[in-house]
Amino acid sequence: MTTETLDGPQKTISFRHPVTTHQNLLSSNINKRTTTLFKCATIAFLLLCIAGKRYFNQGPFIPLTCSLFGYACERRYDVPFRGFVHDDYVLAQEAFKNNFYIGEEVGAAVAVYVDGQLVVDMQGGWQNKEDLVPYTEDTLQLVFSCTKALGSIVVAQFVEKGLLSYDEKISTYWPEFGQGKKENVTLGDLMQHAGGVGYLDNSFTTTDAEDPERFSKILAAQPHNFEGVRKRSYHATTRGWFVNEILRRVANTTVHDVMMNELNEKYDIEWNLKPYQQAYDDRIAVMYRGNLFIEAVRGIQILGPTSLIQRLFSMDRIVRKTLASKYYDMSGYVPSGVIDLRYRRIEAPGFSGFTNARSIAKLAAMMANGGKAIVPDEPDLLNPKTYALATQPIPLEWDYFIQRWMPSVHGGWGIFDYLETDGVHFVGWTGVGGSTFWWNQEYNIGFGYCMNAMPDLNSPDERSISILRAVVKQVLKKKMDLTL
Repeated sequence: MTTETLDGPQKTISFRHPVTTHQNLLSSNINKRTTTLFKCATIAFLLLCIAGKRYFNQGPFIPLTCSLFGYACERRYDVPFRGFVHDDYVLAQEAFKNNFYIGEEVGAAVAVYVDGQLVVDMQGGWQNKEDLVPYTEDTLQLVFSCTKALGSIVVAQFVEKGLLSYDEKISTYWPEFGQGKKENVTLGDLMQHAGGVGYLDNSFTTTDAEDPERFSKILAAQPHNFEGVRKRSYHATTRGWFVNEILRRVANTTVHDVMMNELNEKYDIEWNLKPYQQAYDDRIAVMYRGNLFIEAVRGIQILGPTSLIQRLFSMDRIVRKTLASKYYDMSGYVPSGVIDLRYRRIEAPGFSGFTNARSIAKLAAMMANGGKAIVPDEPDLLNPKTYALATQPIPLEWDYFIQRWMPSVHGGWGIFDYLETDGVHFVGWTGVGGSTFWWNQEYNIGFGYCMNAMPDLNSPDERSISILRAVVKQVLKKKMDLTL
């Protein structure tokens, strides 16, 4: 630039320090890189959000390439299926298969009887996904609390024989039980989860449980959970242990013994409450848990964030103690992976039943038939008088563990009226993670479903309900067609 002086215009030279110039260039490059990194991070975040949305909106057992990136999704259809479906119930078959295609299943089976006829008997997926062992009619599945439905049938049979009465005090059969303000607890109270023994105060081991005399003393010594006042609180793990102690005293038997020595052979079914022998190693399904993130998302969807947080962090004493009433030397209440041999060695009629869908459904079908047999030359499961007594509804009670009003019947099964499908509701019980043992007497439907995948711990869930919905629609359609 130029300036005016006394000597006339002169040229002024502008000088920039080399350090300042370098800093400016460096700052410019950093800004450019920062802008580029920000753009890349933004794009990556958006892609992550899209992938996350895809992942959480699909089942946890879809291949990750598909759930995250939409790539190689044809692999989700690479599932083996086998079994039988009547032509009228193809929609139930489609619902069963769809559970696999949307990533909710690894291995599963479903069986349905209508009017005493087997109309669905399907298996699909993998008993062992890692070794690609198919899930078949030979697979044995741990069904957790579905075992309680079986235990209630066995108890009803001993009521029918006159060896037990729902109205009798347990201390009549087992005098030691009467301590700790439990002297007035009846068999009916126990079966209806109102026996005051929903949790045990003292911890115990698998070794304790395998010693009948020691375990009996542990159970008998437990004080009433509510100081002798009748309250319903789900006996998640304990009910079966107390049932077995009663059966030992009146008939020197257990629920497992009754199944293995009588009912399995009579009805061509298979239930085993302690399949620890080597012959069962290759038949028992591996368990697959969903991941924690999906369980949390589904918990929020079902309960809402506030309620979920309250349940997790404000769990009351009853719920905590009930969940803790298990063998403390085991790795958890719900096994994941290959089921520990110690777990398989101990009979627990509240949760240790290994079976298959057809065996569940056949017992449910006889219950739907009023206790009468559905196969010629097979004996009735229960006579009409016992069936009517055992399935008589009891007054509605609040369950302090389940935290809602739970309709129930005299013999201990639940009435799932909140799951009505086209006005049809079912009686029975479910197992943690999804297995179901249900029947409806009005339309003579027996339903059994079991699986080795647990996307979350809700039970029942949409997997079994979607199949049942298709069955009910077809049953109602056929009935309507007959009336026209």
